[in-house]
Amino acid sequence: MIHIMGDLRDTTAEIQRREQELRDKQEQLVQAGKLATLGELTTGVAHELNNPLNNIGLFVGNAVDLVDLGVADRERIVRELKNAMQQVRKATEIISHLRTFGRVASVSREPVSIDQVIERALSLMQEQLRGRDIEIDLDLSPAAPVVVGNAIQLEQVFINLLTNARDAMADSPRKMVRISTRVVHDVVDLVFSDTGSGIPEGLEQRIFDPFFTTKEVGQGTGLGLSITYGIIKDHGGAIAVANRPQGGAVFQIRLPRAPADTPAPAAV
Repeated sequence: MIHIMGDLRDTTAEIQRREQELRDKQEQLVQAGKLATLGELTTGVAHELNNPLNNIGLFVGNAVDLVDLGVADRERIVRELKNAMQQVRKATEIISHLRTFGRVASVSREPVSIDQVIERALSLMQEQLRGRDIEIDLDLSPAAPVVVGNAIQLEQVFINLLTNARDAMADSPRKMVRISTRVVHDVVDLVFSDTGSGIPEGLEQRIFDPFFTTKEVGQGTGLGLSITYGIIKDHGGAIAVANRPQGGAVFQIRLPRAPADTPAPAAV
């Protein structure tokens, strides 16, 4: 009996060790996918940062000119400098957002506003979407759904879906992504649909497999949707994909709604 109990303890310890190793590998994979996404977004974000930097130079230049010309208009000089400071704050917010998204996400869970996470994902993607003439149609629930989860990981999910839609619509005559949220009892439904080429017939069940991709060699890692699936599953949710009758793909996500007594989510 003593030997049996000892063997059971050893087996349990080994199982726990392997489970921890698996969790560590999954977290590393999620981080690798996030950094790959961040690298792809760099060009658009650099363009987005260029606007406030140009404005800062303009406003500060105006103030310097006024001082050099001896224009004793204190109110105007202060106004130019305040405008410059406003642009500094805008640039700081962009950089802070990138740093937050790029860091290793903790496994902690807290109340998260789905609307806020969607808006932050769109803010990172906006230059890429605008540059490809992609329209965004937002239909967010007035219930302002809240889930208990990790805001950074959920933002990664939404960016992955937006990136997938962007690539699928490369040759579409009209490019639109529709994002809708609904609250049904204790479930939050999110739907991302696009006007792209849709999912090739017979591949609907494989699209979430690791390293599976329909893109040309070198144009995709095949990790984005696999990571998306894993994050949603870790949040106690489910994700499914189907083709729209009029063309394009529809991704539907279901997440458990936060209990009614959950504290209000912190601003992200």
